Amino acid sequence: MLKAYVERADGDSIRVRIMDNPLDSPLRAIGFLKAAEKDIYVLHVADDKQKAKVFDELRSLRVAFSAGKEWCPSEVFEYLRDEQLLSGKFLRVAWTQLGQYVLVNA
Repeated sequence: MLKAYVERADGDSIRVRIMDNPLDSPLRAIGFLKAAEKDIYVLHVADDKQKAKVFDELRSLRVAFSAGKEWCPSEVFEYLRDEQLLSGKFLRVAWTQLGQYVLVNA
């Protein structure tokens, strides 16, 4: 079941959309702030090393990383893994149609 996913992480910020309110406190503990948009949390990062640390913490919370075009979060995760800033598998989410998705360990 999808509890939350990283919807954007290609710049100096990470955007997480939650579906499960109990993640509010753990996300805030990492440093995320609730955005004006409903169910969105944002964290600004200084560099790839910090981004990798946050990704690792999100992975431990079972937050998925979205697949998609260009520098989607799952591609950013793979890049950080290729750069040896991260290791191991992560949960990738891809939408097949509106409201339906596939979760894969990548």
